[in-house]
Amino acid sequence: MIPREFLYVSNILSLSRVALLLPLYFSLKAETTGGDYLAAAVMLGAAATDFIDGRLARKLAQMSDLGRVLDPIADKVCVVVTAFLLVDLRGLPIWYLGLLIARDLGILLVGFFLVTMTNVIVESNQLGQLAVTAVALSLVLFLLLLESIKWYFLWASVALLAVSTVTHLFRMVLFNKPRKEPGAISL
Repeated sequence: MIPREFLYVSNILSLSRVALLLPLYFSLKAETTGGDYLAAAVMLGAAATDFIDGRLARKLAQMSDLGRVLDPIADKVCVVVTAFLLVDLRGLPIWYLGLLIARDLGILLVGFFLVTMTNVIVESNQLGQLAVTAVALSLVLFLLLLESIKWYFLWASVALLAVSTVTHLFRMVLFNKPRKEPGAISL
């Protein structure tokens, strides 16, 4: 039997992002202008599901631990697979893919450790969401081969990724410190 949380609209939207990778792949492989525009539309559709899934979870009172885990994992899978495809098909630098993988693995490993030790899930903050938006925009610009601006956005996303990673890991470490009183995080 499927757990009830899998049927929450927000969790279905998170899973749909991963399902959109298949049409993205076929659109990119077409190597046509129409295929590129379709791939960009698929990427924007995936971004839209990421934008609304959390809002729907709160509005429909369907927030769950599954959703808190599923959403960022779906994001990471989509970004890394899309970047891999763009390295292969559109000249995205392989070091950028490595950076994305290293960042996501680091956050996942520290997050897994934190959940197993403290049962706390540290959610992404606005800076992390801004960094992921910059990454998504960079990927779309590489997809569409917009030479005049794609490198500016790539470097801006690298800077945002660095800052957001440090702040996210810092927040995770704060949650792992012993607490002086219930609900208080000792600094």
